[in-house]
Amino acid sequence: MPAYYQSTAQRFITTSVTEIVGALSTAQIRRFTGDHATQLAAWEVQVRLLQGILGVLRDRHEEVQKWGVLFEYPLLRLQRRLDVVVLAPRSVVVVEFKVGATSYLTQDVRQVEDYALDLRDFHEESRHLCIVPVLCATEAPRRPRTPIRESGVGPVQLCNSRSLGDLLEEIAGCTTDAQLNIDAWEGSSYRPVPNIISAAQLLFGGHHVRDIAHANSAPKNLGRTTDRLIEIVARAQRDGEHIVVFVTGVPGSGKTLVGLNAIHDPRFREGGRPAGAFLSGNTPLVTVLREALARDNAFRRDRTLGEARREVRSQIQGLMNYLEEYLENETRRAPVDHVIVFDEAQRAWDADYGARKFNRPKSEPALFLEIMERHRDWAVIIALVGGGQEINRGERGLSEWGAAIAARNKETESPRWRTMLAREATDSGDTTAWKTLSVKSGALAFTEFDGALHLGVSVRSYRCLATTTWATAVLDRGIDEAARIASSTEDFPILLTRSLDSARHWLLTNARGFRRCGLVATSGARRLRAEGMSVTLSANELASVANWYLLPRGDIRSSYALEVAANEYTCQGLELDYVGVCWGGDLVRSNCDDGWMCRRLSGSRWQEIRVPEMRRWVLNKYRVLLTRARLGAVIWVPRGSREDETRCPDELDAVADCLTRAGAVALD
Repeated sequence: MPAYYQSTAQRFITTSVTEIVGALSTAQIRRFTGDHATQLAAWEVQVRLLQGILGVLRDRHEEVQKWGVLFEYPLLRLQRRLDVVVLAPRSVVVVEFKVGATSYLTQDVRQVEDYALDLRDFHEESRHLCIVPVLCATEAPRRPRTPIRESGVGPVQLCNSRSLGDLLEEIAGCTTDAQLNIDAWEGSSYRPVPNIISAAQLLFGGHHVRDIAHANSAPKNLGRTTDRLIEIVARAQRDGEHIVVFVTGVPGSGKTLVGLNAIHDPRFREGGRPAGAFLSGNTPLVTVLREALARDNAFRRDRTLGEARREVRSQIQGLMNYLEEYLENETRRAPVDHVIVFDEAQRAWDADYGARKFNRPKSEPALFLEIMERHRDWAVIIALVGGGQEINRGERGLSEWGAAIAARNKETESPRWRTMLAREATDSGDTTAWKTLSVKSGALAFTEFDGALHLGVSVRSYRCLATTTWATAVLDRGIDEAARIASSTEDFPILLTRSLDSARHWLLTNARGFRRCGLVATSGARRLRAEGMSVTLSANELASVANWYLLPRGDIRSSYALEVAANEYTCQGLELDYVGVCWGGDLVRSNCDDGWMCRRLSGSRWQEIRVPEMRRWVLNKYRVLLTRARLGAVIWVPRGSREDETRCPDELDAVADCLTRAGAVALD
C-alpha cells in the first residue's frame, strides 16, 4: 500500500499547496478514514512548513532537491500511517506532527519511536539505515537536540515549527552518501511480526494472515496452511465427512495465529457454513485475547465495550466452558459450530481427569469427538499441536487423541472419523514433545498425510530464531549444543545477570516505543520471595492478567511496572518483546551427573522430584519462560544466602555457570 503522496523535494517545493493537499484529500476519501476537515487543515500546515524548510535547504545544499518526501506512509502492524517521511542520503527521517500542540507528550514520543523501530525491524530498505524519529509539536518550546546516530534508531528529536529546519539542516550537512531511491524505498518489502495480541486485532480487523508474517518465516507457509484448512472444511461439508486435522509446528511458528485466522477468514463461511469457534484451555490467553479484541473492536467501530465483548465471546471460548455447555446443559443438541479449533491440543487431559471434573471417565479428545458427532452431516476439529508445553497433571496430548479416534472408529465398519496430519505428528521429537499419534493404536487407519499441515519456522523471535532451539538444548540436549547454537547466532539475545535491579534497568532501557517488557517466574520458584519477588500473576485473577498485558507504561498494573511476574500459567501462549526470566530454586544443577535437578518446596526444605513425568513438567515450565521473548531476554539468577538453605549460593552459582557456558551473555 503506497503513501498518499510522494515526490522528490524539488517537485514538492515547486508544487502548489492546494495541489498537494488535494492529492492527500483524494487518497483519504478513497480509504474513508479520519475527520476530513481537521485532517485537511493539518496537512496544509505541514505542507507549507516543509516547503519553506526544504526550499531554504535546497538553496544551501544542492543535493537536497533529490531528497524524497512522503506523506501518510502506511504501517500495517500498527494500523497507522506515518505523517511524513523524509528520505535523505542513508537517513530516514520519520516526522510525527502535532499541529498546534504546545508540549511534547510522552505518548506521542513513544508513538514516533515505535514507528521508527518498526521500520528498522520490518522494512527491508530501512534495516541498515540511520532512522531519525522526530516529534514536531508546532507550538511547543524549543528543546536541545540529541546526537544523531550513524545507523539504527536514535533518540526521538523534539522539534517545534522553527527548530525542525535546524534538524534537517544538520542531516543535510553531515553526509556525502548517495541519495536513497524513493521508489525502491516506498515499494520495499514490509512484513511485520506482531505479537499474538496485535495479530489477532489485525485478523479481526480485516487483514489476512499473509499480511502479518515475518520476512524470514516464509509467509506463504502460514497462508498455505490456512488455504489447506479451508479446502478440508469445504471437502468435509461436500462429502459428508467427520475429520480431525492436526496442525503441528515448532514453538512460535504461528499455530494459534492460523487457528484464529481459520475461524475469522470469510472463506470459512462460504457455502452457507457458519463461523467456527476458537477453543482454548488456556484461560489467561482467552481472557487477554477477548479483552484486546473487544477494546480494538469498540474503538474501530465506534460501539460500546460491552457490545464488543459480547461479539468476541462467541468466537473465542474456553474449552471447559464449551464442555460444560454440551455435557451438562445441552446434553443432546449439536453445537452451533460445525468447525472448532482446539488450541494446544498437546495438553489434552486423560480419562482420570475427565472422571474427576465431569464424572465421566473419558479423555478430553473422546468427549469432543462425541460432542461433534452430534452433527450427523459433517464436522471438523482443527487440533493445534505444539511441543514441550505440558505443565499439568493429566495432560497426555497426542496419545489420548490417537486412542480416542481409534476407539470411535472401531465401533463402526466405516470410519467415523478421518484424520489428516503432517508426518511430524508421527515422529518423536520436540515438535510434539516426544509424544506421537501411533500407527499401532489404529488411530491412523483412515489417515491422509499432508506437509502443508506443519509449520516449521518460528515467527515469534524475529531477531533470533535460534532462541527456541537454544532453550531446548539447555533443558534437554546438553550445554555443549546450546553453546554451539549461541556462538553461531549473531547478536545472541539471551543475557545473564545476578542482579534483579540490573535486569529491570536493562528491560526498561530496551523496551523503547511501545515494545513491551515484563518479568516471568515459575509457580514453583517460591523462594524468590526472599529476593524481593513475592507475588506472581495468578490465573485466578483474570482482570489482573488482562491489565498486565494490555495497560500502557506508567500504569502500576501493567507488565512495565516490573513488580509482578507472570508464571507459566499466565504467560503460556502469550509473549512479550523483552522478558526478564527470574530463576528459582525449583530447577538447579545436580551434583552427581551435572544435569538438572527438579525440585518442589515442601515445608522449609526442597524435595527432589524423581518421577519422570513430573520432572518433565518442571523442565517444560522453564521452557515456557525461556521462549516468551520476541526480541531479547535477560535471565536473573539470584545470589542466594549462606544463612538460608533454601537459597544455597553454591546451587545458584552452578546454575549461573551452566547458563554462561551455554552461551548466555553476561549483562554485568
